[in-house]
Parts: sequence; C-alpha cells; structure tokens
Amino acid sequence: MAIITLDDRLSELETERDAIGKVLKRIKREINRLAEQIETGEVTDKAEAQKILAEARYWLKAVRETETEIEKLKKERAGIAHGYGVDLEAARSEVGCRLHRLAQCKKERKVSE
Repeated sequence: MAIITLDDRLSELETERDAIGKVLKRIKREINRLAEQIETGEVTDKAEAQKILAEARYWLKAVRETETEIEKLKKERAGIAHGYGVDLEAARSEVGCRLHRLAQCKKERKVSE
C-alpha cells in the first residue's frame, strides 16, 4: 500500500493547477478570437461561441476548486484550523518566561508559598 503524504498531494494539486492554467490560456485566446469576430460581425456559429464559454466556465470552476484544496492543504500543513493556528514555539517561550518571572518573585518572597 502506498502512503500519500500531505506534501505529495499538494504537489499533485499544484501540477494540476498548472495544467488547468495552460488550458485556460488556450480558452482565453479562443475567447479573444470570438470577441473580435463579434465586434466585426463575423460570428456565424453561435453554438461554437456557447461551447467555448461553457468550457471556460467548467475550467474556471475546476481551478477555483483546486485553489481551494491547495489552500486547505497548506493550512493543514501549517497547523491552522478554523481560521487560526497556534505557534507552539512562541507559546512555549512565553510560558517559560512567565515561569521564570514567577520563580524570581518567589525568590524575592513576593509570592506566598
């Protein structure tokens, strides 16, 4: 059984995003060509125009879904859940500083035992 790690999945999604980007560039060229034809009154095949626009909508949806999943995986890798994350190293340092201050206060008898 092959184990797929978070980094593997993220890499796959980024490759997929790049491939979708290439398709969208092609569609953009087709849409620009179609726009020129519309401006000059050369559009004769409305079915082709609808097909190109439907394809563009499909691929735009695919790229949005891929981007959403990439962001989700990046947040998961960073330990972010529910819109926030905890920097455990900073928390550990802060707790250490507070414990040190408490120890100093205890030595100076500022804190009752």
